[in-house]
Amino acid sequence: MRKKTLLPKGLGILLAAAICMGGVTGCGSGPAEQGNAATGDKKAVDSGEAVTIQWWTPNWDEPESREMAEEFEKDNPNIKVELVVTDWDTYKDKITTAISAKGAPELFTILLTDVKPFADKGLLEPLTELGTKAGVDFDDILAPALDITSVDGQAYGVPFRYDGSGIYYNETMLKEAGYNEFPKTWDEMLEMSSKLSDEGKIAFAWPLGNQANAVTRFVQQLYTYGGEVLNDDETKCLLDSDEAVTALENIADTIKEGYASQSSSEIDNTKMREMFGTEQLAFNLTGPFDVDSLKTDYPDLKWKTAVIPGDGGMACTTANGWCVAMAQNSEHKEEAAKFMAYITKPENQARLTDSFPASKTAMEYEKFATEELKPFIEQLNNSKPEPAYTCWSEVEPVIYSYLQSAVSGDITPKEACSKMAEDINAMIGM
Repeated sequence: MRKKTLLPKGLGILLAAAICMGGVTGCGSGPAEQGNAATGDKKAVDSGEAVTIQWWTPNWDEPESREMAEEFEKDNPNIKVELVVTDWDTYKDKITTAISAKGAPELFTILLTDVKPFADKGLLEPLTELGTKAGVDFDDILAPALDITSVDGQAYGVPFRYDGSGIYYNETMLKEAGYNEFPKTWDEMLEMSSKLSDEGKIAFAWPLGNQANAVTRFVQQLYTYGGEVLNDDETKCLLDSDEAVTALENIADTIKEGYASQSSSEIDNTKMREMFGTEQLAFNLTGPFDVDSLKTDYPDLKWKTAVIPGDGGMACTTANGWCVAMAQNSEHKEEAAKFMAYITKPENQARLTDSFPASKTAMEYEKFATEELKPFIEQLNNSKPEPAYTCWSEVEPVIYSYLQSAVSGDITPKEACSKMAEDINAMIGM
């Protein structure tokens, strides 16, 4: 039985609704069976020897991760935690190599949508039984987040962060253009962008200089119009559709018209935050993780947040987050599970995220009930998980390549979408 936990208005609606995902079919050896801690593990503990476990964590979580490791070691003197710090650009490749090798790291932080492809290849340890025994409270995890990290009812990652996108807007710049609040629809947003452009200002930008950032924005547009990347069983690409063409036209046309920055092809989310903070952009589409950074780095900036405008109303955002997973061939599973339970306690989830935790209990904390964060919670009511297809690592670069070609004007958005579908279908065997 799931615990009853009151949630902020909006998120409760989200949890009541089913979030549908495309099925992930196995291309590898399939998810691993529930494993046991290595025999050598138990012998080491019984003899009083310290066991060393590794946790690979991203650099933006390093300070909090080190604090947690030190706290855990004080309470568990027979377990030592070795922290290995990764970065956004290389973490997936490095983790893929590491967890395929003997002596893999016990724990690592990965995107929620990375879990199913890894689990399908038999690289991850099933966690439902092992984690529960160690103290992980799966009933306290937001159902949509846990669904992304589960295969056939078995959890392969414990989520600690779950969020989507929203809008940040400069109050002063919008008021000067005649707006007291952010537009509700895409067409109204374009009208406002046109007025800003006439005044010599840049309305916004697209993060097209980074593959993951760029494809995420395209997929958000695609989902808003009801499109999909692949069919449910991943046997056919669906990007040669009117929905996909409209999504890509929205990106290309706003740059062509001068509403979005002409440097969009060269920048990423981090650069866009800087441009918004220095008032080079009137608004910015990104995640709730920028709230604290804007307050700290640009204390004099007057800004508010809003939901993303779409076709006649609120757009669809992709939702994703981060979790802790365990390598199937790691050597110290019981000790690692104990540390995993500590990392994902509600109070520690709140420490690890600058957006939203995946814990229902932590979502009740005061720090997540601010005015700036409310639109992001509302936006999650029209959200879908980012693509988690088994072949996504091969599909994403194809989308990115043709997206860039369309934005540069080398081909039309319609031609780009047709090429995407053609190449992806050839790749997946159609």
